[in-house]
Amino acid sequence: MLPNTTSDDDPSPHTRPVDAAAEALIEFLDRLSCVAKAQTMDSLAAADLTFSQMRVLFTLGAHGDGAESMSLNEIADHINLSLAAAGRTVDKLVGAGLVDRREDAADRRVKRVSLTAEGNDVITSHVDIHRELLRTFVAGLPEPLQVDLGAALSAIVDNEVDYFVGPHGDRAPDSAARPPQDNSQKVIS
Repeated sequence: MLPNTTSDDDPSPHTRPVDAAAEALIEFLDRLSCVAKAQTMDSLAAADLTFSQMRVLFTLGAHGDGAESMSLNEIADHINLSLAAAGRTVDKLVGAGLVDRREDAADRRVKRVSLTAEGNDVITSHVDIHRELLRTFVAGLPEPLQVDLGAALSAIVDNEVDYFVGPHGDRAPDSAARPPQDNSQKVIS
């Protein structure tokens, strides 16, 4: 939770709506995340993949339409793993038939990695689970809340202003600023 940075004598009344909205959004996302954890863990366990392997799959899936490839270095940088750890992770995904690895046409020293149809199916299945979870959640809300939620979110995502771009034009926090994580453990449900 965010610390309460305002008081009754706070000179900046504009921070109160920001804090209140941020607190409500954090609480909402935390509670929604708790609901999603069980289904997400079951999905990952059924796929018999580690977190690092899923991160590689989603990184490749987010890179173009999945048919485009990334170098092993790009993957390692993107998911904040060492080159050796990324290589081992890709090796296991190749063995599982979820990704293809081949030499770069221009530089044989570079290995290019892309999703296979089966790898794309794993991603699609995982995304479908999340979409259905959200749809079920919204369907359980009273209709006035469904309408208000839809209107509030549409005003944010369908606006001419891109609210997802940070103050410096960033779309996401710099992955280099995050500490490295070892997410290679198997998911246990």
